[in-house]
Formats: sequence, structure tokens, C-alpha cells
Amino acid sequence: MKLTEQQLQLLNQLEDIQLPDPIGWWPLSYAWWLLIFMFGTLLIGAIWYYFDQKKRNAYRTEALTYLNQLESEPNNPNQQLLEINALLKRVALTCYPRTEVASLNEQAWLLFLANSAQHIKQPESLADILQRAYQAPSQDPVQHQMDINALNKFKRYAAQWIKGHHQ
Repeated sequence: MKLTEQQLQLLNQLEDIQLPDPIGWWPLSYAWWLLIFMFGTLLIGAIWYYFDQKKRNAYRTEALTYLNQLESEPNNPNQQLLEINALLKRVALTCYPRTEVASLNEQAWLLFLANSAQHIKQPESLADILQRAYQAPSQDPVQHQMDINALNKFKRYAAQWIKGHHQ
């Protein structure tokens, strides 16, 4: 089909299709405002939860710091055993009712430690280790090394218990 001169002139007068302006982001729709509000609420809740947990576990941080300070002090192993046991008792008194914890000693104390952190394996010789604390320091190098090994085992257990006990 052949176009006439008049048709060609008319076609040349046509302009390209004018597209509308793209839709802008502002003002935001209600769905976006709702999404921003929900995200902000979640973010504030997560920050609050983080600081609340940090505050609730501050005693753990203090106890672990004190336990690490004990490692640097050159006390005899028996004295350190007593201090670590006293530290565990203070931590337990912080978290559990005083009437439940304060009177515990010997086997009842060990049972309490085991029950309050069942996922932490308690050393089998923990009762013997704690009994060493009440003995005179040994001058025998072999016995002294056994005391040091017992102390290190008790320190590891105490650090795990402080980190992992539950109420």
C-alpha cells in the first residue's frame, strides 16, 4: 500500500507517545509505614533484649573476671581451691534463693552444682579436690603437681559452671 503525499504529511505531524512521569516514592503508602514501624519495633526490642541480658549476666562477667585474677595471683593451690569454692557459693547466692543455697555443704553442695548445670560434666573427683583445700600444703613436688592439676580441673569446672548454670 502506497501512501499519498497528504498522508505522509499527516504522519510527520504526529508526535511520539508521551509517557506519564514515573510514580515517586514519596509520599509512602500505609503498607510502607507499617513495615517501617514493625522493623523499628523489632530493632528497639532486640536492643532492649541485648542490654537486659547483659545486665542480668553482669554477675557472670564479674565472677569470671575474679576467677581469672585468681589465676594470676601466686597463692598456694589449697587457698585457691577455697577461694574458687567461695566464688561459686557467691554466684549461687546471687541467682538462687538464700534459703536454698546458704546452708549447703559437702555432698549437698556438689549435688546442687550438678543439678543447676546438668549439661556440664562435673569432675568425678570433685569431692576429693575440695577436700584438698583443707589439707596442709604439700612440700612433695609430686603431690604439689597433683594439687596444681586438681586446681586447674576445678578452675575449668568453675568457669563452665559460672557461664552455663541455669535457674
